[in-house]
Amino acid sequence: MKKIEKAERILIKIGTAVITKDQKLNKFWMRKKVREISELIHAGKKIIMISSGAVGAGMEIEQLKKRPKDILKLQLLSGIGQPRLMRTYELKFKRYGVKTAQILLTHHNFSTIKELKNLTDVIEGYFSEKVLPIVNANDILTKEELMNGSVIKFSDNDELAALMAKALKMDLLLILTNVDGLYLGYNDKSDEPKLIETVEKVTNKILEQTRKGKSPLGLGGMYSKVKAARDLAKYKIPTIIANGKYNITDIISNKVKRTQFNTY
Repeated sequence: MKKIEKAERILIKIGTAVITKDQKLNKFWMRKKVREISELIHAGKKIIMISSGAVGAGMEIEQLKKRPKDILKLQLLSGIGQPRLMRTYELKFKRYGVKTAQILLTHHNFSTIKELKNLTDVIEGYFSEKVLPIVNANDILTKEELMNGSVIKFSDNDELAALMAKALKMDLLLILTNVDGLYLGYNDKSDEPKLIETVEKVTNKILEQTRKGKSPLGLGGMYSKVKAARDLAKYKIPTIIANGKYNITDIISNKVKRTQFNTY
């Protein structure tokens, strides 16, 4: 799909599963991704990052080995960890001459035309100044992302990624996680799960399989990622789900395994 290879405006969503290791920020992985993203920016691409990792950074600071279940504690950890997460990004991107900016959002930032215009003006301003916006859900003052039972929430930033990509008219949403893409067959005992390399259209059957399938991916799992891809396809924005271990340019160029969701 030539549109993907020529994408100029790319939203990169980084999930908990790849940015953390052993309940800590994976600094080695972050260093590699920072270099790859910096290369894209210097090549003229307009990049937005949506990055998880604040809770993991907070757990690292407090030396916790197990993720707490208490919502208030998770909020507190997010507040403690967010500065470390951003500081880590700031220092690593600085090595490549890229400035960063932090943007924390909730659903309210997408609720009115005025709020949306303010958000897009800020992002476009950063693009013009060649500053990388790093976005996250504001876990500190909202429980939406941290509550599994919430009806209206940012599901591990996947829904936030879809909202951002739509509002900013991005050319591509790239979701980096710890698997090669969408696997189907988890519910069929006779078959091994198979990687689906291209999805022409997200059907209700596919959504149902991802909703029921077991997944280690953050709060939203694969279901929220596929749902985001389905929602964006309606607006002619393709989505790729890929393993964060691969080089980003190779992912976009289809040189490694990944799942590509086409538009319709």
